[in-house]
Amino acid sequence: MKQNSNVLKFTKKSFNLFIIYVLLIATFLTTMSISYSIPNKRIRWHVGESLEQFQTEGIYPRVLSTSVANQLDNFTDAWMLNLALAADNNSPIKSALENPHTIVGRPGENDKIQNLEKSITMPGHTTKESYSRYWHGYLTILRPLLLFFSYSEIRFINTCVLFLLFMTVSYLLKKKLDLKIMLSFFLSMMLVMFSIVPLSLQFSSMFYVMFIAMITVLLLYEKIDENKLSVYLFFIIGSVASFLDLLTVPLITLGIPLTTYILLIQKSKKNKLRSGMSNLLEIIKSSIIWALGYGIVWASKWVIASLVLKQNVIKDAISQILVRTSATGSKEVLTTMDVIKFNWELIFNDFTMKIFVVILVIWVVMMILFRKDIEMIIKCLPILLIGLMPFVWYAVLKNHSQLHCWFTYRNLSVTVFSIISFMMYSIDEEKIKNIIGGKHWNI
Repeated sequence: MKQNSNVLKFTKKSFNLFIIYVLLIATFLTTMSISYSIPNKRIRWHVGESLEQFQTEGIYPRVLSTSVANQLDNFTDAWMLNLALAADNNSPIKSALENPHTIVGRPGENDKIQNLEKSITMPGHTTKESYSRYWHGYLTILRPLLLFFSYSEIRFINTCVLFLLFMTVSYLLKKKLDLKIMLSFFLSMMLVMFSIVPLSLQFSSMFYVMFIAMITVLLLYEKIDENKLSVYLFFIIGSVASFLDLLTVPLITLGIPLTTYILLIQKSKKNKLRSGMSNLLEIIKSSIIWALGYGIVWASKWVIASLVLKQNVIKDAISQILVRTSATGSKEVLTTMDVIKFNWELIFNDFTMKIFVVILVIWVVMMILFRKDIEMIIKCLPILLIGLMPFVWYAVLKNHSQLHCWFTYRNLSVTVFSIISFMMYSIDEEKIKNIIGGKHWNI
């Protein structure tokens, strides 16, 4: 009888996931088509205004320091504006699947800023190429914004909104968990140079998804846990990440919200009896369902575009996947350790290692004096597995993670947040309050 009940539950959840998938695909296609139906005239004007910003800064400017970790991606941002400008308003559905961009000269020209300039100044001499293996969901926001704002103005808006979301998440972490977890999140963001993320539209999408997912988890975690909704939540997160992403740092949309979710349900009084195995299974289940959402939605674009456009988009996408997962870098054959090293050194330098040594020493002292019961610590131990996700990503996507380590290193924010959150969770704040007399403090 119990087996039949489990089969029914699985069937119901599978059906619900299918309905969610269909609704998401329909929403993605509809919003992309609406975006592409916006007339190009005013967009062209504001893209033209934006050229000076690109020309002044160059393709890969570095801000705040000369480190490659502080490098912006004007190369891709210029390409994104090109994609926003090249829409065919007369065939919005076709454009939504084809995602055309204009080129001047031979296909594959590398200087995207120069190419964007020529696309504006020499529109009669351009040809179009398709970039249909991605959804380019960011265009549903970028094209409407370009009706009213230039690139520099969009950067300013982007900075304001992202920092507002960052502060909202930090406040909710302090309120729903405690100050220690909020500081863990703050550190994980600062170490991956979140302060420069809003200056590149290319970097920003996954941070939006991550922040909004965090807010959802922090506000609704009890309902999510009580009604077993985490499967649907992480499927939607993975799907939306796939819709918006250009293969940047999608792991942050899984690892950081999932760590937060486990900490929240562990802290909840009615989950005191929850076992470490339950938390482990939750992590495995949510990770698999996120990956399914990301992968299926991405592959759906290839299939739909191939059928409608009569082009072999599937072949193009698979060939690129084979390149990005290959063990060949720019000039050499790569090992997994090589790729990890490229990314690791951009976040764990001499200065940050000193910070971690100080944190480790303080944590050891605090563990000696104020450690939680070992049983409670073991229950939360599985979140350390979340910290391993970036290393699996680097092992699979060797080529991509080496060539683009200057932004893929931000996946390691998942590692920093999960490890330091576990360390902070292991400390019993009630013991500290009793000693210092701060019973109403939320440490």
